[in-house]
Amino acid sequence: MSGPGFDIEAAWLRRFNADAESNLSALALRLKEAMPELVTIQENKGLFSRHAKITGVSVDLGEYRYGLEIDHGRLRATLSMVVRGIVLNTKDLLPADWFAKLLEETHKMSEHAEILSRSLSQFMAG
Repeated sequence: MSGPGFDIEAAWLRRFNADAESNLSALALRLKEAMPELVTIQENKGLFSRHAKITGVSVDLGEYRYGLEIDHGRLRATLSMVVRGIVLNTKDLLPADWFAKLLEETHKMSEHAEILSRSLSQFMAG
């Protein structure tokens, strides 16, 4: 059974694959703006190029690093387990699964931050 969320994700992924490089750049910059301390953008600057080209992005959430890159013209999505800065294992995911997992984790973070903010506000109010 496919709901509207699946249809939206599928349409977005088709659009993303149509122009993966520019969409990856736009996504990477948007993620960096939203979560600057959690996002790393990988860039490649050619020998005679003035501007660097975004080739990948990674998002560190807890013990997991979500990686997305262009690999030989194709979108490659990975999920790595990282403990104290050391990558213990990395597995490839379908890009649609990667987006769904990242969305789920960032939603959990948002809920947690909202609860923490409310709790701090109540504490400060007395």
